[in-house]
Amino acid sequence: MKSLLMNRRGSILQIVLIVFMLLTLALSITSFYILQSASQLHSISLLLKQKNLEIFLVKYYSDTVQNDILLSDNYSFNDNEVISTVDDLGNYYEVTTFVQTKQMQYSFLVWVEVDTGAILKFEYV
Repeated sequence: MKSLLMNRRGSILQIVLIVFMLLTLALSITSFYILQSASQLHSISLLLKQKNLEIFLVKYYSDTVQNDILLSDNYSFNDNEVISTVDDLGNYYEVTTFVQTKQMQYSFLVWVEVDTGAILKFEYV
């Protein structure tokens, strides 16, 4: 044991180097987890905004059928563009909606009953 610690400068430098490497590893792992969490929070925020927009549009379609005539239209607000196409199929309207933002683009299909304004079907296209 004494022969291993004969060169005190070498053994102290090795210990300092190991401690430094462990601290660097812990710091890099912590920063990786922080960046990963921030990315996940941004994704969750984006999904919640998307879902709120869908709920608002479906409610708007239902209310418009009950109170007025549902027509195809284009909407632009903030950095969102919404294009809705309405097809009258007799007992129900088929509304195809295309939503485009900076981060994503998607479309969904809604069937709205003509008489009551009830939502018969909702699906992503």
